[in-house]
Amino acid sequence: MNEKRKNMIILTVCAITLMLASILGTYAYFMSNINNDSRQEAEVDTGTMRLRFADNGEGINAKLMLGESITKKFTLENTGTLDATVSIEWLDMINTYTEGSLTYILSYSETEDGEYTEVVSSTNVPTSSTAFTSTLVPDITIPVGKTYYYNLEITLNNLNDVDQTEDLNASFSTKFIVNQPSTNRKYTLTIDPNGGTINGSSEIKTLSMNVGDTYELGTNDTTGYRKFEGWIVSGYDSSIKDTTVTIGKSNVKVIAKYGSFKIQDAIKDIENGEIPKYVNTTKPNFLAPATTDEGIFALEDDYGTSYYYRGAAENNYVKFGDFYWRIIRINGDGSLKIIYDGTYGHENGDASSDKVISISTNWNSFGDDAKYVGWMFGGTQGQASASKEQAQINETNSDLKTLVDAWYKTNIVDNNLSDKIADTIFCNDRSTASENEAWWHKDTKKGFGKNPTAYGYYGRYAGDIAGTSWNSNATPLLKCPQKNDAFTVNDEKLGNGDLTYPVGLITFDEVLAVGSGLDNENINYFLYNSEFEQWTMTPTVMDTTLIAFVASITKNGPYNISNVLKKLSVKPVINLDKKYVKTMIGDGTINNPYRDSNDTL
Repeated sequence: MNEKRKNMIILTVCAITLMLASILGTYAYFMSNINNDSRQEAEVDTGTMRLRFADNGEGINAKLMLGESITKKFTLENTGTLDATVSIEWLDMINTYTEGSLTYILSYSETEDGEYTEVVSSTNVPTSSTAFTSTLVPDITIPVGKTYYYNLEITLNNLNDVDQTEDLNASFSTKFIVNQPSTNRKYTLTIDPNGGTINGSSEIKTLSMNVGDTYELGTNDTTGYRKFEGWIVSGYDSSIKDTTVTIGKSNVKVIAKYGSFKIQDAIKDIENGEIPKYVNTTKPNFLAPATTDEGIFALEDDYGTSYYYRGAAENNYVKFGDFYWRIIRINGDGSLKIIYDGTYGHENGDASSDKVISISTNWNSFGDDAKYVGWMFGGTQGQASASKEQAQINETNSDLKTLVDAWYKTNIVDNNLSDKIADTIFCNDRSTASENEAWWHKDTKKGFGKNPTAYGYYGRYAGDIAGTSWNSNATPLLKCPQKNDAFTVNDEKLGNGDLTYPVGLITFDEVLAVGSGLDNENINYFLYNSEFEQWTMTPTVMDTTLIAFVASITKNGPYNISNVLKKLSVKPVINLDKKYVKTMIGDGTINNPYRDSNDTL
């Protein structure tokens, strides 16, 4: 979240109230139990304490911007005959702000205008959506006849790399009580896995502990897009080292902290020449299906380094143009390649006709020529091609391109969303495989007419000339081998400039990169839709049966090749412009998708 956005967060700190006993001599006694009949004076075991606010107010009412603080002044006066030691506690406190965003410092002086010394250094205000009691400061000793002056400073902090959007509607309220000192008191340790698991349990655990006791938290186990980053401790004088927490002089809350890959942060890192945080630098096994959320990986594309989501991703949802989309990858130029996913957010594994714009469309109405593997092709429909060059001239739209263009015109152009779309390459790879790569026929490079042809797809993935295995070192190609196949609208430096609208389909290489696998079923990764086989944009062969074939995604997950006359489902792909992407809000989850900053869902 950017600074300007975060600085709009308003904190209303209200109802900090302390009334202990009446001045008329009635005392409230704090022995083993708390007496909730709060008054201005209170007698403890060793004396009588009087607490007064400098402004005579019952609490604090203020609006804070991020980074701003407010101070409440009060005095503690020992009116008894003995030195008195007490603790001051938050009572019925509710704090729904982001964990760690609200902190306090307490300082004191023996004279009103003297130098103040910290009693409590910057400490997290514990968070809870229900009222609870926690120690503000334990063991304050006031000599008989003395008055000490205190400043309580509360700050709303600007947290780096933390989305504080929820702080817009957060609240904080508390009262105070004076209690017995901390000696020999029991305190509560609350351990919150915060959506993960600790030693296999996801339950919040509560323990009763003594001051100075230690507790071994154990192993935090998380999977998916959230990455464990450590623990946040709230509670006076409590601490944590590695996985061991030490109990201080207050109730203690320990909550697991996580981070995750966020598009907005990733774009900033890319612009600074850095690898985005949480990117996996290993090479996955592309032959095997990715059945869990494996995270973010990198491959080179035509613009630089591309970062793609792999497996059962849970944080690649986008809401754009009243539709939901799933992110395929961040392109090397910082634009965002997304694939249509319906009018509402679908969980991974959900099978629905809502996830496609058409359930039954052929690639083309003619298929008896190698040219029909093209998103566009040379000559008219039904006219035979006489050369590879003629077959691959981008003159005539395939039937599928015509349908996708019409959808784009209606839903993007006519809704005034064109300025948010990038002119980024869609690859319709019609490069041809060499003879030893095309195991099924001797002469496969002609690429026109009725000549059997194996396209680049086979060259990358065939394991041997006999065609009995897959290439064990197969790696998806995100660079388009031929400029003529790199479809763009206006870009003629890297692309062909032949599109009317910047819309296309996913490539088979992208399908394999995000985790489909080649042979085994994959019902878990984010492209799965068990009801409909789906077109990709990748040519495969002009078969000996004299029909052109294009790669498709089967109903159960992995690859297939389908003849262009076949009717399959269609999911458009577009690229969001980097400038727009940088302004999006959200974290990419299904309930908080990346979206326009004005979109309130």
